[in-house]
Amino acid sequence: MKQFVGYLIKKAIGKGKVSPTIKSVKPSPTVMKKGAQASVDKVKSDEYRKRYTALDKAEGKIKSGREMMKEGQKERKKMIDTKRAFQFKRTKSTHAIKPGEDPNVKYKGNVREQKMGGGMTGRRFGMKKGTPFKKETDVDKIKKTFAPKRKKKFPDLTGDGKVTFADILKGRGVINGKKKKA
Repeated sequence: MKQFVGYLIKKAIGKGKVSPTIKSVKPSPTVMKKGAQASVDKVKSDEYRKRYTALDKAEGKIKSGREMMKEGQKERKKMIDTKRAFQFKRTKSTHAIKPGEDPNVKYKGNVREQKMGGGMTGRRFGMKKGTPFKKETDVDKIKKTFAPKRKKKFPDLTGDGKVTFADILKGRGVINGKKKKA
């Protein structure tokens, strides 16, 4: 009852003024022009724009990360090449070398040796064993292909002055040929 009396006194004096109740909200101009579906489409397009901009940012971070990774690998390889760092044989970890220290002595041969020229050093591409540095040119190949064919003669194994079927049989090991008289 005290509260009710206090309420009436406040109403009469004018203290405790209450804001009017919100009965409606004015719609945005897009809703007024195109209807409720336009508002839904706008919200969807705004959200889509937020998503693809966030995706672009993520892709940019990945790209810069790859570039940073390549730069780091180059720096590490350069340090190994200049003997400022070393790498153990069966691991990928790299360690710094103190100035004047040899890691091969300290770790007794467990250090990977740096080879010059990469993994294909000393390989021969397109060359035969008999030609150490000369590669066969296209002109040489054409001459070789269209050169006149030489017929090889079968040797006279029997010694009679002619190449006969007996020479062929002797070459195959079927007959021994003429026997010399002692």
